[in-house]
Formats: sequence, structure tokens, C-alpha cells
Amino acid sequence: MSTSEAVLRQTADAFVPQGEPVLRRFVRDPSAMIGLVIATVAVLAALLAPWLASRDPTATDFQNRFASPSRSHPMGTDNLGRDEFSRILHGARLSLGMAVAGTVGISVVGITLGLVAGMYGRLVETLIMRVADVFLALPTLILALVVVGLLGQGLRNLIITIVLVQWPGYARIVRGMTLKVRERDFVEAARAAGASRLRIVLRHVAPNLVGPVVVLSTLDMGRVLLAVSGLSFLGFGISPPTPEWGAMLADAKIFLDRAPQLLAWPGMSITTMVLAFNLAGDGLRDLLDPHTMDRAPGREVRRRGDRVRAMAPAA
Repeated sequence: MSTSEAVLRQTADAFVPQGEPVLRRFVRDPSAMIGLVIATVAVLAALLAPWLASRDPTATDFQNRFASPSRSHPMGTDNLGRDEFSRILHGARLSLGMAVAGTVGISVVGITLGLVAGMYGRLVETLIMRVADVFLALPTLILALVVVGLLGQGLRNLIITIVLVQWPGYARIVRGMTLKVRERDFVEAARAAGASRLRIVLRHVAPNLVGPVVVLSTLDMGRVLLAVSGLSFLGFGISPPTPEWGAMLADAKIFLDRAPQLLAWPGMSITTMVLAFNLAGDGLRDLLDPHTMDRAPGREVRRRGDRVRAMAPAA
């Protein structure tokens, strides 16, 4: 069983207790808060990059190549004299933006096809699932290289490649959850009341999949970021001199012996963001997992109170 399928199995029947504020339970998880804070700071830094970085990330200064970190260049300069701090901040806009856009695209395509397969069944389900099986049977990296090689370089083509490669996993999981939800009593009641299939999907089935899909998307955002950076590292991403973390790693690898910090800064940025997304995703999973909710502070107290009231003789 894959990690994604395990996460969805744990959260498919999740619920949030009415008496326990969701935000309070999330704040009590230190690792989740660390991930959320890191991700928030990184996103704000990327959005404010033109104001936080005073230098042009593409401006060259050949007389100041491989400069050490200083007040004017907090992270030094690269082989062309470009300010590394400015390139990291502006690179975050592309790297994080593509990771978010790719995750949203994967979610939309995967959820839509999974819902269609789960609700319509028969020929439609067989067709969608067999296509998904074909995509899943192919090596992910090879498939991504083939797709991006056919489409060419560019921001749009890179996002399309990520979506085409990773949608089958979401479709399979959403289809399985849809098959389970559509057999519940409230769906049967809506069907008996004469509701159309589209209305049942939008009003009854899809809302019950929001929590698990949000958890999966948050956990997968780090993997999407790695995929985007990996393709850029191989030369299939954004064309230079536009700064992007994966492309910066590719440019710096030949200068490892002379300026190892050029590899360290984008590598640490990618690692930190993947860790932040994983921590935040784990926090959301624990928040929605009914097994961990039973161990939440205050939940045990209410459970003990319920047992006491149940044991008390009726008046």
C-alpha cells in the first residue's frame, strides 16, 4: 500500500468533534505549528521578494564573482556575480508557485475523474481506471521526461507534466472513497428523494472527501516541489537566467569544489520547504484522524465523563 493510500484510509471516515475547536487542537501540535510557521514565512518572503531583495537577481557583476557572504551580499554571489540572496527569494516565487499550482491541478483532475469513475461506474469507471493503471505502471521519472520532452521547456509545460504524471494516484483514491460514501444512508435518501446524480455528487459526496483530500494535497506538496526542482535540475524547467531552486542547483554543481555554498542555499531551501509541508500535513492528518482525536487533550476527560454518566443509575 502506498503512503498516499495509507493516509487516505486513515482519514476517510474522519470527523471533528463539535466541542473541540479545530484551530486549538492544531495549535497544540508543536511540529504542525513549526511546519505552518516555516511555510508561512517562506510564502511571505516569496511574495515580498522585490522589496526584501534590493538587488536584481539576474544582474551580473563579473568583478565580484564567488564573493563570500557579507552585508551587501548576505549569501554571497554566484559564478556570474549575481546576488545569491536575491536569487533564492525570487526563486521561491517560482518554485513554491509551481508546487502549489501543480498540486491544485493534480487535485482537480484526480478528484474529478475519481468522482466520475466512482459515481457512474461500469464502462466509464473501467475506462478511467485502466488509463490510470497504464500511467501508474510507467516509471514516474521516465514518463515525466517523455512528456516534458514532447511539450518543451516552460512554466506551463512543466506544470502540465506534473499533473499528467501524478493525477492517477488521486483518481484511484478518490474513486475508492466515492464508492464507500455513495452507499451511505444520506446518499440513498437523496437518491430516493429524486435528486440528480450531479446534485448528489456536489451536495453529498464531494463535501465528505474534502478533509482527506486536503491532507493528501498538503502531504504531496513537498513531493511536487521535489518533482519540479528535479525536472529543473535536469534542464527541463525554466530557461536561464530566471532564478529557480532546481535550476540553481544545476548551475552550481560544477562549482562544488570552489563554492559549495552555491549548492547549499537552494538545497537547504528545498529541504526546509519539503519538511515544512510534511509537518503541516502530518498535523492535519492527526487533526482529522479519529484514532488520534481520542488521545487529544480534553477528549479523554469527556470520554471518562460519558462513561461515568452511562454507569450512573437513571433518575
